[in-house]
Parts: sequence; structure tokens; C-alpha cells
Amino acid sequence: MTQKLLSALPRVFTASAAVMIMVPALGMADSVMFQANLERTGVYEDFGPEENPELVWKFDAGSAVFSTPLVYDGTVYFVSFEGDIYAVDKEDGSVLWEKDLGGQPSFQITLNEEILLVGRRFSRDDDESYLIALDRLSGEEIWRFEPDDPSGMDYATIHNNNVFLMSMSSNLFSIDIERGQEIWRSSILGGSRPPLLSDNILYFQDASQAVFALSPETGEELWSHPSLSDRGRYSNAPAIEGCCIYIMKFSKDSRSIIRIDKYSGHKEAQFPIEFRSSSSISIAHGIAFFGDDGEGHAGAHGYMNAMDTESGDLIWRFETEGFIRGAASIAGDIVYFGSGDHYMYAVDRHTGDLKWRYETGAGINTAPAVVDGRLYFGSIDGHVYVLE
Repeated sequence: MTQKLLSALPRVFTASAAVMIMVPALGMADSVMFQANLERTGVYEDFGPEENPELVWKFDAGSAVFSTPLVYDGTVYFVSFEGDIYAVDKEDGSVLWEKDLGGQPSFQITLNEEILLVGRRFSRDDDESYLIALDRLSGEEIWRFEPDDPSGMDYATIHNNNVFLMSMSSNLFSIDIERGQEIWRSSILGGSRPPLLSDNILYFQDASQAVFALSPETGEELWSHPSLSDRGRYSNAPAIEGCCIYIMKFSKDSRSIIRIDKYSGHKEAQFPIEFRSSSSISIAHGIAFFGDDGEGHAGAHGYMNAMDTESGDLIWRFETEGFIRGAASIAGDIVYFGSGDHYMYAVDRHTGDLKWRYETGAGINTAPAVVDGRLYFGSIDGHVYVLE
């Protein structure tokens, strides 16, 4: 494993006020959704292990774990690739309840004080798909949303009394959180990216890479940024910081990150990136972090990149011996991320210097959660790990 430092640009870390506003009233240190908050920055208001972490416990889920573990009120929630939903004790990993979904679950789950939301994706065996709301404490089903768009349900997003959900086929839904009934839908090209919310505006990027801003109350379109390419299998989640939303654009011959004004939809800048990326963007104080596939299968390695969002300059690049396809999580001065080389990494946010790495039994595609000084993450080896 080698590391290449392109340049150093120390910055003072301050939490974005906008991000803090958008975090649900559950406690700032909890993990209740993918990428930490509704602006999907990946920034946690906590500190994780800084050096030589120890294993607190690990849990055998029986199959690969891709979802970010959620941690709230003494309980850790996660799903396995084969459809088992788990609630385990935060301190020792003992099972509080478990439920078999009967099929492949959504890659990411979300919760609030009362309910846990898990989607069921269609598969080759059947086309059944729905969003299920479970009682967070007991695992009992509260409601089930089964639209006439059986194409997979992923990245449910809770905001006030609504759930926003994008199907992989043709709709973005707004659902009443109490009864699981549809409020409105917007016709799109579908996709597997999470909606974002900032300043009471709903944003999403569909499978054509078009970007939309909607009213969360009515679904009325406020602006749209046109399609960037033909429809494809893209899963990179955008992120919002300050005035702008940052998205990835892919075409046959090029790759770039685009900065768009979140109020007007005007494209402000476009920065080329070198390698193909399946990683979502994380962002803290003007620096975007994203993983990539390096030179592809011939090279069989990848990089975590830190890019200045104002100039597009690459600040540092950290190399691992596997593809980096999970999003980075940021806590204090450390960036945490997993790699296909079986390691979870912690690197200095300013310089890209390695702080530590921890080996698991297989690749890591999940974005870790940082709660109460601990790091929670899943591995393709079928286990959830907790380090401190």
C-alpha cells in the first residue's frame, strides 16, 4: 500500500450550520440515515477511534452487509444481503430482535424515534418490492407501501411527517409516515440514489443524471438541471454544502464533479476526475472526498481523493490495494472509509496521512457510522464490526 500526497491544505474544521439544522431531532451523535444527515455530507458530530482501535464486538449476519449501521438509543440496526433485519444491543451485540424480509433488502435503511424503514428490492426470483415500516423497539410491522411500480425500493428519507422514496423505475414518492399512504408522486427515470433536503427543498438525481429541486409539500418542480448522459446504473449520491449541490457526471469518455447552485439550478463549475467512481461524495468545509476504482481491474487498486470544491484542485490522494466504492465518513480531523482490499482505513483529513487500518475477512463497501467514539461498519464477509 502506498500513499501519494499531492499537496497539503490545512483547514480549520467547523460543522456546517446548514447540516446541523437538517439533522433530525434524535441527538447529534446518533446514526439514523445514510451519509449522516439530510444533506448527505457524511459528517458526524462526534469523534471516532484515532489510533490503534480495538474490536468491541462483531456480529455474524450470515451474508454480506452493505448498509451503514444505524445507532440510536442503545441499539444498532442493520440488514444483511439475504434479507435479515437485525436490532442488536449497542454494548455487546446481543440480538434484541430479528426479522426475515424474505428477499433482498434495500442497500440503505433509515429510522426515527418510532420506526425503522427497510425496502425490499425485486430480484430474479420474483418482482415483489415494497417499503416496510417496523416498530423500532419490537420489529413488528406497522405498515407496508406497495406501489404500482414494482421496481425496487431504496434510500427512504424521513423529513417531518413524510417519507420520500425513489423507485428504480419511474417515480419519486412522497408517503405519509403515519399510515404509509401515498401523498404525491413525481415521474422520473428512477434510480438508486437517496433524496436530499436542504432549506426545505427536496433534491434528487435520477438515472439519467438529471438533477431536480422540488417542493417537499407538493412535489412541484422548482428547477431542473438537464440530463447529463444516457440512462445508466449509477449509485453515487450527491452532497450539499452551503449554497451548492455537488454531483458526479459520467459519460462514455469522461468523468467529473459538477457544482450547482442549489437555489437556481445554475451550473457554477465542472471539475474532471481521473478514474471511474462508484463512491458517493462526502464533503466537509469545502473539501469533497470520494473513492474510485483506479485504473480498473488491470490495476486492482483504488484511491480515496480529497478535492477542493472551489478550485477543483486535488489536495491529496490515498491509495489502497482494492477499489473504494463505499462513501467516506468524516468525524473531527479523520476520514474513515473501507476498501475492497479488506481494510477499514482512518486517514488525516487535512494531509491524507494514514492513522490506522483494520483488516476484515473481505471487502468493505459500507460507509461506516461514527457514534460515541466508536466506528460501526459492515463487511462483505458477513459481519458487522465495532471498533473503539
